[in-house]
Amino acid sequence: MTAALAFTTTAFGADCAAISTLSCGTTAASLSANDCTASDNSQYRLWKFSGTAGDNVTIDMHSAAFDTYLMLLDPNGIPIAENDDSASGVTDSRITMMLTTTGTWTVVANSLASSQSGSYTLSLSCPSTVVTPRQRAVRPH
Repeated sequence: MTAALAFTTTAFGADCAAISTLSCGTTAASLSANDCTASDNSQYRLWKFSGTAGDNVTIDMHSAAFDTYLMLLDPNGIPIAENDDSASGVTDSRITMMLTTTGTWTVVANSLASSQSGSYTLSLSCPSTVVTPRQRAVRPH
C-alpha cells in the first residue's frame, strides 16, 4: 500500500502545513478537509517526534468517526511501517517497533478511505528509564 500513496516528507511542501509535535502520552486531534490530502484523496496529518536508535515505541490511533490508517516515516522520510487494523474486526491502527536511527521521526495519521474526517486520538508510548535500586549488603551478626 505504500507505493499507492504519496507519503514522503519531500512531497508535503507548502501545501501541507499540518505538521504537529507528538509527545509521549495521548493527544486528541481531528481530521478535516483543511488537513493534507493524499494521492488517494484521504485526509492526513503529520506528527513529528524525536527518537533514539534502539528505542521501542508503540503508536496507536483510535477513532469512532472513521477507519484509521497509520504510517511511520524514518528521519529520511522513508516509510518503514504501516498499519490499517490493529486486530481483526477493529478499525484502530497500531505500530510497534524498535527505532533503527536517531533523529526526528514522522507519524502519518490518516483516514483509510477518501473524504473521511472526524475526531481521533493518537498515542505514543515512549521508552521509560527504569532505575534498579541497589541492594545493600547484609552483614552477618
